Amino acid sequence: MGLINLFNPLDLTGYTLVIPSISVGNVPQLSVDLMIKNFEMEKIGTVWHPGLVASTGADPFDPKSKLVCTACEIYTNTSLKLAVIQLRSTIETKLVLTFFKELINSLQQLKFSRVYILATAFDYELHNIANKHIYYYLTHRPVSEKVTSLSNWKPYERDPNEKLYISGGGYASKLYELLAEQLTTALLVKYVSEGENVIDAQDFLVKLCEFADINTENIKCIQIPSSWHYVYGAPPPAGIF
Repeated sequence: MGLINLFNPLDLTGYTLVIPSISVGNVPQLSVDLMIKNFEMEKIGTVWHPGLVASTGADPFDPKSKLVCTACEIYTNTSLKLAVIQLRSTIETKLVLTFFKELINSLQQLKFSRVYILATAFDYELHNIANKHIYYYLTHRPVSEKVTSLSNWKPYERDPNEKLYISGGGYASKLYELLAEQLTTALLVKYVSEGENVIDAQDFLVKLCEFADINTENIKCIQIPSSWHYVYGAPPPAGIF
């Protein structure tokens, strides 16, 4: 069994891939959920590695489905040439580097054109409320020529000799450093707070599509996956007020 196991052979040459990092508020995962739901993406395979903490559950997008979801899966929209890897579990610390190296090797074999890593950081790290809350970092030429003119985005600036670090961003910086050596890669970072992050996820999706020049003309209103109805529980009873 390989790392990425496709249900059926599929040519992914030239596809754009989005990968979420486990970070503040789980906003990257929520944003990928929105991509899968609103772009009507199809599950084409699973990702398996001993470093992934195993988990299973009901289909998060169709409550009537009898299919199960696992810790890590890959979805695509062939008309958009867009793919996402949804990670619903965590990665064992001692096996992170092994997992990343095998993942990068698999992505090269599948001939993806570019990769976007989504991450979030603690918003109190901004220190200045005038600062923008969404940044990008890349070492290659901007994937979209419109990027430098986008008012919502700001380049993530640091000393060239300083190690890339995203406070609260999980493994994002390490994955970026490894991926950028092999593939055209961009790291997108949104500063958020802990808590109910539905609005942050919706905003991140919109900004990602703008940054990556993903066609959203068929999305009139962002739809919420059925599984989200159980994330935050029922509203508080009126009697407590």
